[in-house]
Amino acid sequence: MKKISLVATLLLIGCSHRPGIQKNVVDLPFAPELVEQIQKSSFRRPASVEEVLAEGKSSRRVYFSALYHQLLTLGYHLDEKSDLNSCPQFHHDKIEVDSNVIPRFSIYKSNILSDSRDFFPEVAFNKGFSIEDHYEGIKNEVNILCEEGVSDNYFKFDNLITHYASKASFHSRPDSMKSVLKIPVFANYYLLKMLQSPHGMVFVHPEEKRVITMTQTHWFEKYVYEAQRMRNRLIKNHMVQR
Repeated sequence: MKKISLVATLLLIGCSHRPGIQKNVVDLPFAPELVEQIQKSSFRRPASVEEVLAEGKSSRRVYFSALYHQLLTLGYHLDEKSDLNSCPQFHHDKIEVDSNVIPRFSIYKSNILSDSRDFFPEVAFNKGFSIEDHYEGIKNEVNILCEEGVSDNYFKFDNLITHYASKASFHSRPDSMKSVLKIPVFANYYLLKMLQSPHGMVFVHPEEKRVITMTQTHWFEKYVYEAQRMRNRLIKNHMVQR
């Protein structure tokens, strides 16, 4: 029997619960070599499932709060105001997120060199699937979460915690980056952190930090940090050469 890839496994496990509700996020480019380098240099033994789940907040609440904050952040940039007036399933979490500061970011407008596109995830968007379409997808999922408490993508997140967070083999494989980027809270984390201003500190919401802790994906967090540094260096060098 052929082995199923980690990406396929996460998708199959998540979609088996509630098929056909949400569209998957766009495939964002990244640098596999940097992922591998970070995984090798920053290896840490994953905690047990019991330790991971002993975070206080449920995985549902963490997922909703992180995703809702990301929706507000992207909406602020696109000049789109959230029309989410109520959220029966996560009332208190919504109020808490609404009180937080929304970070600013901007999309780099200059030409991207072909050998550096791995550090510019926004190049994945085009006329066929724009960043506005991506925003609408997040908005749709947030509405589903508010009404039903769960979503296809939430189940992928929950299964990542339950089945992979405590497995060292998952955290030492570069293709695990593809797996986590299939889950919107990770894709948005990556996209929005890369787009934040190079002149200020990268803002990470407390619930996004819990996403990292609960899934034990500290290598992902470090990758985004290092990738943003490399992106900013590329932009600076490119502007100097113009």
